[in-house]
Amino acid sequence: MITLTLLLCLLGMVCLCLAMPKHSEAAAGHKPSAGQGRALQLIGWALLLLALWPAVRTAGPSVGLALWAAALTPAAVLSLLLLSYRPRWLSPVLSLVRAISPSTRASRQRG
Repeated sequence: MITLTLLLCLLGMVCLCLAMPKHSEAAAGHKPSAGQGRALQLIGWALLLLALWPAVRTAGPSVGLALWAAALTPAAVLSLLLLSYRPRWLSPVLSLVRAISPSTRASRQRG
């Protein structure tokens, strides 16, 4: 369950980073649309909150909350390193958001 907490924190941090135009452009070669940026922000925060569940379930509320807070640090560091040295590795996350985001689906149907 601790691994799940770390993975969810990492995915949440990556989504929050990719919501920024500068990082999205480095990862995919283009800036996200307003809908994609908002979707990435919402998904990122949702994943960070969802990461709290396995930590609390495994270790109880007091230790689980501390475990979750501690998991945020390696997730942030790893996302920073990925964005700095291998930003293209994060492009599948953008592709996934592009596929599930309703605003991007509507713009593809119009275009």
